[in-house]
Amino acid sequence: MTDLPCASHRSLAKRIAVLAAGHGAVDFYIPVISAVLPVLLPIFAEQGITSYAISGFLVTAITITLAVVQPVAGWLQDRGGWTVGASWCILLTAIAISCFAFVQNYWLLLCLAVVAGLGNAMFHPNAYQQIYQFSTPANRGTLLSVFSVGGSFGYGAAPLVTGALLVWAGLPALIYLIIPGIVVAFIISRFPQKPVHEPSSSVEYSREENRANWGSAGLMLGISSLRTWVYYGFLTFATVYLTTYAGIEYFFATVLVTGMFYAGMIATLVAGVSSDKLGRKEILLISYACSVPAYLGIFLLPSPFSLLSLLVAGFFLMAPATIEIATVQEMMPGSVGLASGIVIGIPQALSAVAIVVIGVVADTIGMPEALAIQSVLMVAAVVLCVFLPYPLRLRRNDA
Repeated sequence: MTDLPCASHRSLAKRIAVLAAGHGAVDFYIPVISAVLPVLLPIFAEQGITSYAISGFLVTAITITLAVVQPVAGWLQDRGGWTVGASWCILLTAIAISCFAFVQNYWLLLCLAVVAGLGNAMFHPNAYQQIYQFSTPANRGTLLSVFSVGGSFGYGAAPLVTGALLVWAGLPALIYLIIPGIVVAFIISRFPQKPVHEPSSSVEYSREENRANWGSAGLMLGISSLRTWVYYGFLTFATVYLTTYAGIEYFFATVLVTGMFYAGMIATLVAGVSSDKLGRKEILLISYACSVPAYLGIFLLPSPFSLLSLLVAGFFLMAPATIEIATVQEMMPGSVGLASGIVIGIPQALSAVAIVVIGVVADTIGMPEALAIQSVLMVAAVVLCVFLPYPLRLRRNDA
């Protein structure tokens, strides 16, 4: 009898580890296009495409695909409709990106980018709903954060691996990128591929409760979008800011940006575990509030304190990411797939808009000023979180 709980814990640990590996694999392929773009620009020029905006649309195409497909895939999933197995999602993404090794026509590459976005977009609601179904409010934040760390690790490793392959043998070497996708897809195929269908009608709510849940989820989505705007908006222009305005040597600037990214990766794990012990809303408030002075410190403090502030800002800006997902899932228990797709997809789409807006503002008033005024958005996130209709000390409330 005493062995049963241990076996259950081992099974749970194995399952979350496998999903985290899948998350790392499927997210690994998304930044590859950005890393390859400098090599593709001369090839595009020979095809008569000399615009940076058109060339960069390869990246935008993935963002748009993620924003549109994830909520739709989640909605279909909730209603027992068409759901693609997790291993097939990884394979689809891996094959599409690996084809960059021998496909050089811009329009074909654009199609491959959309296909990669489809594979990635269909994986996330599937995996997030699986975690929701085998977790409880007492451990959901922890399990989601472990899952997210897997994705962050893969995402962060992609530019380094891609760069090494390009230096070694050029574009043809990208065919080797298919290997991690095949390996992880095979491992995941040994485990459940889809969440158990739980129709939303099986959960009884009054009409008023449904409206309250959707309204609260919408507010949480708005707060998450503000945070995502600030984080990815700064991350996009961080190297430019550090080298041009902060006097940092290029290589060291890339190291700092990588450090900021991995500080956020660690933060998601710390915050997820803490939210299970202290409550979701408490950790959200702490993270949003601490991110404001940390972010402003990048621009207001002298070096080296400004550089330390950059790492601290990366920590607190990414800390709430998985808690936001868990919170929206718990606000919409009958539509977990849709909730997961929306809270991931919409902020991602807005982050693409943020890059354009920050660029326009920077052209008008300067890059440091355009980045610094984003702190207003995090102040707004703090205020909105105070009024978020979500119980404090959730774990005690559940008990």
